[in-house]
Amino acid sequence: MNGVKLSFKNSTKTNRKTKLDWTYQPPRINGGKETLDDMSLIVGLYDNYEVTKTGNLVGLLRVSGINLDLLNDTEQEDVFKSYNSFLMSSLGDGVNDTYQFHEPTVPVDMTPYLNGLKRKYLYLKEKSPEQSFKIQLLASYIDHFTKIQNAKNMTTKQHLVILKVPIKNKSMESLELAAKNLAEKLDQARRDIEESLSDYDVTVNVVNNQELLEILKDLINFKG
Repeated sequence: MNGVKLSFKNSTKTNRKTKLDWTYQPPRINGGKETLDDMSLIVGLYDNYEVTKTGNLVGLLRVSGINLDLLNDTEQEDVFKSYNSFLMSSLGDGVNDTYQFHEPTVPVDMTPYLNGLKRKYLYLKEKSPEQSFKIQLLASYIDHFTKIQNAKNMTTKQHLVILKVPIKNKSMESLELAAKNLAEKLDQARRDIEESLSDYDVTVNVVNNQELLEILKDLINFKG
C-alpha cells in the first residue's frame, strides 16, 4: 500500500455489516466550498491502483499513439478496422464490462532526452576537451530544453485505457482479491490491444504508482 492510509480491516462477523460495506453517497454541491478530498471519488492508492469511495479498484493502461497523418486512406481504414475489432471482442454483445478511454494533455517528459545530452556532454569534457565548440553547443541544448521542461510549455496527448473491478467490501481480503483480478484484467486488455494493432508497433504498459500520481496531478494542474 502506498502513500495514503486506507481504512481496510480484517473482516469479522461483528463489524461486517456496519463497517465494511460500501456506503458512500456523493455530497450535494455546496457553492464550491468542498475540499478536493470532498469532491474526489478517490480514497487512496493500493499498489498501482486507485481505490474509489464507491468500492472499485481502478487501473490504467498507457497506449502509444499512431500517427495517422503518415498513413494513406487505405492504411487509416485498416487502423480503424483493427481498433473496432478490439472493441467488439472486448466490449461487444454478451460482454458485461466497461472501458473508459481518456486522452489528457500533459507536459512532454524530456528527461530521457536530457539525460542523453548530459552523458554526451560529460563524455566530451572528459575524453575530448579540445572539442570546445561541440561541448558548448551541447551545454546550450541542455540549458534550452531544461527551461522548456521546467516551464512545461511542450505538451502531448496521452492515450489511457481505464479499467475497474469491484471490491466486495472494505476488508483486506477483498482488496487483495480485487487487486489480483484487476492485474489479470489489465494484462488481458494489454494483450488484446497489442494483438489487434500489432501491424502498427503499438505498445501498451500498465501505469505504475508514481505515473498514476503524476497523471492525477496533471489532471488538476500540470503547471503547478
